[in-house]
Amino acid sequence: MRPRRIPITFISLILFNLFTYHLALAEATPDVHFVPTPQYVVNEMLELAEVKAGDIVYDLGCGDGRFVITAAKKYGAKGVGIDIDPQRIRESQENALKAGVWEKVKFIEGDLFKSDIHEATVVALYLLPELNLRLRPKLFKELRPGTRVVSHNFDMDDWKPDAEGELGDSSYYLWIIPAPVGGLWEIKAAALEAKEPFHLEITQRFQFVTIRTLSREKDVTITVTDARLKGDKISFLLRKNYRHGPLIDLYFQGKVVGDRIVGEVVVEGGPNEGTHNWSASRLR
Repeated sequence: MRPRRIPITFISLILFNLFTYHLALAEATPDVHFVPTPQYVVNEMLELAEVKAGDIVYDLGCGDGRFVITAAKKYGAKGVGIDIDPQRIRESQENALKAGVWEKVKFIEGDLFKSDIHEATVVALYLLPELNLRLRPKLFKELRPGTRVVSHNFDMDDWKPDAEGELGDSSYYLWIIPAPVGGLWEIKAAALEAKEPFHLEITQRFQFVTIRTLSREKDVTITVTDARLKGDKISFLLRKNYRHGPLIDLYFQGKVVGDRIVGEVVVEGGPNEGTHNWSASRLR
């Protein structure tokens, strides 16, 4: 009996299917094996993030769901957990049901790098450092200024945290997504008593900003100090030192909305003492 020949195309098809199966399996394999954050650390991280009712807490790589479940049960927040491992998703759903918060939370099986997270007001992470760095551009792109990001044990390299803590063998970090404010701004504030358009240049590196004035006035030294950016809130001190007149301090506080800033300025010294409105527009 002659051996039966199998067409090459059939063998190729089998090999291709095996290859695509293993590729899909590899893509679905978690980048981080599940190691739960201790519950006492979860509590501290939620407190550091100042979670409250009305928040939407996302846990990227949610494991057994304890972070969003605690946020819902303790603070009344809504929560979304994302994990690529279906076993973890089932476990999270069961835990939410046991905790009585299943109406406030949901769990999604999926790739955290491909998931839509724009509605989050708080994001929790327990990923390896290289994954934090890989995720960082997504956080800046999708999250609104003021969104809080907390991470267990691993930082964000050169993006320094706004706050951090230690408990037992654990470290945890907080970042607040900063508004993009870098560029040239034109200030409109009657309290400045500027005869010409008043310009400030803001240089930004994450949440750290420096501000310098590009405007000049005769016989007046103008300096800008104490610049701070927290989410969409910006503040700075502008000092006008007249050679033949008073020293005037203007304390600016404002909210950044796209290419606009609107707020109040408190004036100390000179004829305009008190609180006034101000605004700014980004020119470039």
